[in-house]
Amino acid sequence: MIKFKQFHSMTTTSGSSIYSSATGRAWIEKILPPAWTELCTNLGIKAGVVVLKSWEDESFYESASFGYGEEGFYYSFLARGESGWNRVKNQITPIQFTSRETELFCDPGFASVVAIRAGREREFVGFLLAEWEGEETQNLDSILYLFAEKISKERENGSPPETRDSGQIAEIGFEDKSPLVSQIVPSLSEKMDLFRQSKIMTIFGPQGSGKKTLAKWVHHHTASNKTCLFLSSIPEHLGKLEKALAAWALETTPGTMVFSEPKKWTLGQQKIVSDWVQSSEHHCQILFLQSIEEGLEILPGFDRFLKKNSIHIPGFTFLEKNKLEGIILSLFQDLAKEQNRNGMHLEPAALGSLLERDYPNHFTDLKNILLSGILKSKGNRIEEMALEGDISKLNLGVPDAEDLDLRSGIQALERQKILNAMRIFSGNQIRMAKALGISRGALQNKMKQLGIL
Repeated sequence: MIKFKQFHSMTTTSGSSIYSSATGRAWIEKILPPAWTELCTNLGIKAGVVVLKSWEDESFYESASFGYGEEGFYYSFLARGESGWNRVKNQITPIQFTSRETELFCDPGFASVVAIRAGREREFVGFLLAEWEGEETQNLDSILYLFAEKISKERENGSPPETRDSGQIAEIGFEDKSPLVSQIVPSLSEKMDLFRQSKIMTIFGPQGSGKKTLAKWVHHHTASNKTCLFLSSIPEHLGKLEKALAAWALETTPGTMVFSEPKKWTLGQQKIVSDWVQSSEHHCQILFLQSIEEGLEILPGFDRFLKKNSIHIPGFTFLEKNKLEGIILSLFQDLAKEQNRNGMHLEPAALGSLLERDYPNHFTDLKNILLSGILKSKGNRIEEMALEGDISKLNLGVPDAEDLDLRSGIQALERQKILNAMRIFSGNQIRMAKALGISRGALQNKMKQLGIL
């Protein structure tokens, strides 16, 4: 759904903006708003808006508007998928609506809607809507149609957003050129050869450093079409533990079993699992994920067993700036691609601020702050301002399927939806609340609870 607000009026000579020397994207972004204001004023249009498809994704944004109050006006009949939207999208000629058949800003009044199309295929890239009071007129439709063609021409003149070859974009955890693999774990090839022989590996690293991601990468490159079972806890009763290990192996073989925090197990659990892993009772791969923690009681033999074939992932605190920069840029491109925002760029000042920040939870914090910036940014460049905020209050990552924390999953989805609404409606809470289907008060409460407000 789309809702519009008043664009600040500009006093200019009639037609001067429309015939500006600017072309393409510059015309649409800088000239179109005042040109639309001039056109509406000269034609006696009481209220009107231009909505265009984003250059970066499939979203539609208010590009110019005239005559609406501060709260704007909500055109439910032009929501995507509604009958009015489909009618405008599929018809070439202007369409007129009256306040008798649908709710308009002018009541009583008329509205004329003209589709904007661009490219060889004449793809639907938006529409313009004009409202007036009084008699229905066809002359106005002709002028609006010509203005829509002007927008279409400049849309075609605009250079397409820069994109990277998808083959060069590293997906964290699933490509050989992953920054986690190539920049943090340069010795992985040797460790992987040993893993293929022994079927056992331990990944050490601080909380949020990417241990689970690397475990998925290892499984993907050794048993991609097999089951991968993540076990965050094991039975304390040793008899039940032995039975559980046999059942898990039966379910997983010949895939991968991933155990979290083995050093937190009791000495009895350590002994049972160690003996079982080193026996011939299973035919699956075994990965252990261990945070670096001191002072834990551990059997000497089990400790040596864990370290026999191990990978250590350092925290961001100990990374050189050039390595951290590579990780930031690669992860940024991955997240932009994931959000269908290809062509986005980090401004130098924004990148500089990221290099100077502390990341207590390493990859988790970096991912959250980048994703927050991507969701909030309307254009294709991320400014330093978009990355401001308390990282500790952000949690945008949706838990994996094996993580059964329903509350955190719901909160993460709510944050993403609200941040997307902030981008589309430029932070106008009334419009955001209507699009999200909740009251303004409920929205404000949720934003406070989720650390967005």
